[in-house]
Amino acid sequence: MKKLIEVEIYGQTFTVTSEDEETYVQSLAAYVDRFMRQVGGSTKATVPLRVAIMAALGIADDYHKALSREEENRQETEYVAAKILMRLEEGERAAGVHDTNRANGIVSPHSPAASPSVDDKKKESLFPS
Repeated sequence: MKKLIEVEIYGQTFTVTSEDEETYVQSLAAYVDRFMRQVGGSTKATVPLRVAIMAALGIADDYHKALSREEENRQETEYVAAKILMRLEEGERAAGVHDTNRANGIVSPHSPAASPSVDDKKKESLFPS
């Protein structure tokens, strides 16, 4: 449900209609107010409209840079996820070959089944041929 919320920005009171929580709208207004005060303090602009436009440009710049970073992060996440998936699939294929060979009785010289266990070595030393 829409409600009327009063906010103060750069010394001016505005009534805003919003469905958002009042605290959220107040925090947005405080952000704009801080930005406008920074712009007004760092430039020669004294006309509130000029300060508002300069602040809007700065906020738009921040917004577009955030969108760009978000897109870069999304692409990096997709790249890393694809590499992880590829490595998992390679591991599954290797495990499938290993399991298939074991089921068929094929043992590679590097597999644990190919080398004698510690118990086998003890038996060999206890009963020399």
